[in-house]
Amino acid sequence: MDLTRRLFKGGLNSKLVRVFVLQVLAISMATVLGVYAAALIVERVLVQEALNGEAEHFWANYREDSDFPLPNTNNLRGFMARRSDFSGVPDWLRDQPPGFHRVREGPASEPVVHVSDHGGNRLYLVFDEVQVSGLAFYFGIAPLTGVLLLIYLLTWLGYLMSRRAVSTVVRLAEQVRDYDLASGDFERFSVDEVGDPSDAEVVTLVNAFNQFIERMESFIQRERNFTRNASHELRTPLAVLKANLELLERFDSPERRARIQERLGRTVRDMESLVETLLILARETESKLSWSSVVLNDLLAELLDQVERAVPREQVKTSIKATGLAEVDAPERVLAIVFTNLLRNALTYTKAGTVEVLIDRGGVSVKDTGCGMSEADLERMFEPFYRGHDRSNEGYGLGLAIVRRLCNRFEWELHADSELGVGTEIRVEFSRVKFQPFAEKPKALS
Repeated sequence: MDLTRRLFKGGLNSKLVRVFVLQVLAISMATVLGVYAAALIVERVLVQEALNGEAEHFWANYREDSDFPLPNTNNLRGFMARRSDFSGVPDWLRDQPPGFHRVREGPASEPVVHVSDHGGNRLYLVFDEVQVSGLAFYFGIAPLTGVLLLIYLLTWLGYLMSRRAVSTVVRLAEQVRDYDLASGDFERFSVDEVGDPSDAEVVTLVNAFNQFIERMESFIQRERNFTRNASHELRTPLAVLKANLELLERFDSPERRARIQERLGRTVRDMESLVETLLILARETESKLSWSSVVLNDLLAELLDQVERAVPREQVKTSIKATGLAEVDAPERVLAIVFTNLLRNALTYTKAGTVEVLIDRGGVSVKDTGCGMSEADLERMFEPFYRGHDRSNEGYGLGLAIVRRLCNRFEWELHADSELGVGTEIRVEFSRVKFQPFAEKPKALS
């Protein structure tokens, strides 16, 4: 938890603060360097060029008129030493060689001095840059400071707007951090709770997280379904194995024992296929299931024989009636799981009477004359672990739930009709059936 908090302290808000602080520091540094560069340009370029121009202008006029007056303005003063006569030159200037210098004139004055020689005479031009510095402040630094303050203000406003823009992402991140997958609640995120529904990026993030939660919920549900389905579906082949093993111990005839051994081998193969099918159904897609053309008449005859051995009912008469030969393209093991559950359910809840399988052009119906169900039980018959009013039989109430799940997954229609004390009929309809009708009346296959 402490690590998580430290990570969130270094989240988007902190990154925004760092970005804008670095931006302000960079702007300030650039401004300072710009002001310093401007000062250097003023002093070393503009002032020096101006003093060079003044000196050349003076010497040009002095050659024509030796009485040409020295410069004497508010910012520029001129002094000359004629023929090594420095009487007219202040002491603090006399030792300066030709060129540009900064010379301390007094405690608070250090003007720029330009010294040049011509015809044995030396000219000193003293430039007082105080006035120029004042003008530079009023026309340069003051506006620059105002621009800098405006940039700071805009940067602060940009930070506030950026923080507001990412606040929804931060809130979403906090909700993701606090989301508890272990609770099994799988509550979806709401855009209204996170931020503005018109924010396309936030909507995209919320939808992505919700899709992730849906997949997680699907994974966990498939894992739970696999656990209970495997334990449920393996009971029938295990019962067949047990019954045939008992028969194998009872009979000594080689022919009978060979038939029983063949039946045992077939049941083991069915169990292997069943486990493989359940494992594949536990995945996201059914792409690895083996699809084939299955003749429903043959499959149901074999399944009914297996279920009768697993759930013996001496007072129940079973039959298969078909109006034609029905063939569907589907995974055979999935069909076997569906119809095995329907047949086993019909025999389990029919103590005496009939269990009839009808094969027609549209699909397959399994009809029994068992205990039947009330309307309330009929509405809930496909719920996992629901066993209705009759709880005297063994089972976990998963068979019909598996049937519905498989029918939904393969887009087969499932219908149920029942009346308490009369019986139940469950029908599976397929969208595409290759059907060859019999010429005469429906045939009884068993």
